[in-house]
Amino acid sequence: MSVAGPAAPVLAAAALPIVAQRRWGGWVVGGIVVAFVAAIVWGGIRSRILDLTIIGEYLFHPAIVAGALNALILGTLALGISSVIGLISALMRLSGNPILSGLSAVYVYLFRGTPMLIQLVFWFNAVPTMFPTITISLPFLPGPLFETPTTVVVTPFLAALAGLSLAEGAYMSEIMRAGIMAIDNGQRSAATALGMTQRQVFTHVVAPQAGRIIVPACGNQYIMLLKSTSLASTIGYPEMLRVVTDIYSSNFRVVELLTVAAIWYLALTALATVIQTGLEKRFPPR
Repeated sequence: MSVAGPAAPVLAAAALPIVAQRRWGGWVVGGIVVAFVAAIVWGGIRSRILDLTIIGEYLFHPAIVAGALNALILGTLALGISSVIGLISALMRLSGNPILSGLSAVYVYLFRGTPMLIQLVFWFNAVPTMFPTITISLPFLPGPLFETPTTVVVTPFLAALAGLSLAEGAYMSEIMRAGIMAIDNGQRSAATALGMTQRQVFTHVVAPQAGRIIVPACGNQYIMLLKSTSLASTIGYPEMLRVVTDIYSSNFRVVELLTVAAIWYLALTALATVIQTGLEKRFPPR
């Protein structure tokens, strides 16, 4: 039985087999990347520049594990402090007060515009030079209430924490400012019309929505901070890169020890990625 009329082409098309589209470009690029990585790995094995025995020996070395823990502690504390600094700076920038807004803009410009390494070295070396002693005194007391050399207070850990927190706070300020500005002004007006104060509007309307928006960016900044803790090795803080540097300075297994450090940094960033993914699922942007 033949079918004529407008329905005939439709039936003929429905009888044709469905063939999946082959995307050869992606397979070709993937093959090139795999071949490139395999060539690098094979080159390292053939030249004996990578000794898997040495890597396995030092992968869970107590000093390296302690260095990885120090990097995790430093990066996590710096994220918490920089989040507070960033929130304060963002609110200053959006306050409408020209003095507060100007101070926030200058802070962001200075700390985003200078390398983080310079800031760490500045806090560790320049501050004790400018202020040799820290003195706390009261007018009615004959002597100082507290006095100590600045080098006792500004330890490598404190200098690294201050440098990372202040530098990262400038980035967090812009992230939080963008998140706050992403909330429609109509919601603020509606909340104000209901009798809410400006603090209540920010706490109950703006902050919950802005927090969902900035979660992915904050996760990326946390990953960057965990890797940036390696800069603290320049001022003597015993984080992971400093530890492996001390080890390969004595056994000259530079590539193997740097590979161990890279593995641990990958593990730390994987942990941060898992946390970020969980938060994004728990608090989606919309």
